[in-house]
Amino acid sequence: MKTIHKMLRLCFFLLCPFLWSQQEAAFSLYMFNHQSINPAYVGAQNSTQFTLVNRTQWDGIVGAPETQAISVGHQFESKNVGFGLSSVIDKIGPSQNTSVALDFSYHLKLNDKNLKLGLGIKASGRSYQLNNSMISPFDSSDLVLSSQINNKFSPNIGAGLYLHNQKFYLGIAIPNFLEDEEIFYKRNYYMFFGGLINMNQSIKFKPSFLVQKTELLPLTYDASVLIVVRDKFWIGPQLRTTVSAGRPDKNNAGFYGAIAGVHVGENMTIGYAYQGSSLNKNIGITNNSHELFLRFQLASKTQGILRSPRIF
Repeated sequence: MKTIHKMLRLCFFLLCPFLWSQQEAAFSLYMFNHQSINPAYVGAQNSTQFTLVNRTQWDGIVGAPETQAISVGHQFESKNVGFGLSSVIDKIGPSQNTSVALDFSYHLKLNDKNLKLGLGIKASGRSYQLNNSMISPFDSSDLVLSSQINNKFSPNIGAGLYLHNQKFYLGIAIPNFLEDEEIFYKRNYYMFFGGLINMNQSIKFKPSFLVQKTELLPLTYDASVLIVVRDKFWIGPQLRTTVSAGRPDKNNAGFYGAIAGVHVGENMTIGYAYQGSSLNKNIGITNNSHELFLRFQLASKTQGILRSPRIF
């Protein structure tokens, strides 16, 4: 029996180079909260906003991924300076990753058409916890699974660029420059872009794209096109997969999803994203994932600006 266990372990380690795993928390409604990725987004709005996100994946599975995020962003208008605070708690199985970040930005006005370039720095730290009570190893003497992970607070630093005006945005960011060999954390690179396309006075299209790259993992992308009705309701499809695959399938993973939301009054936005068996039965997904989004914002100090932070 010990020989069989050794052979299984050997096979596992030989296959490790071909296993893919998500390291950073991923959100379907990222297009309404770029702050979680890019510190230069802070201060790009003409208001102070508070954002709450709760994401649950793979309903019905014990230890399924669950993520909560909160962020606050504020613009010092007279100085073109932005300041923000964010935190993410990402749980999967017995592990929990908790991060806290301070975001600083400065926005340069590039022309008379309100084109601006935001330069941002993210100062952050994270800690890891492992709940050993959820682990039942074959070998109880295995120190890797029986000992506690060092829960030290690991500081990090990141940066980003955010080019934006009333109708489009383009962001490039590396939220964490420092890698961590102890937990096999690798640097993540992000690029996202999108905008607003006016069809008439009532209907707008809001395409959004996110491209992500991590060492040893394939280049992935997220794409969505929202239909915005009277700047109040929005709904549309979403997909996420690898760039090489082009679309989700059984061999390259990914998913199809749907996004919807509504602006309640002038100061609150509610959003919902869904990926599940009803949309992905042909690619083998049998569990549902849900994401809820809630944002509050204080009244804008600047009036008459076409670009609304409620849409971006």
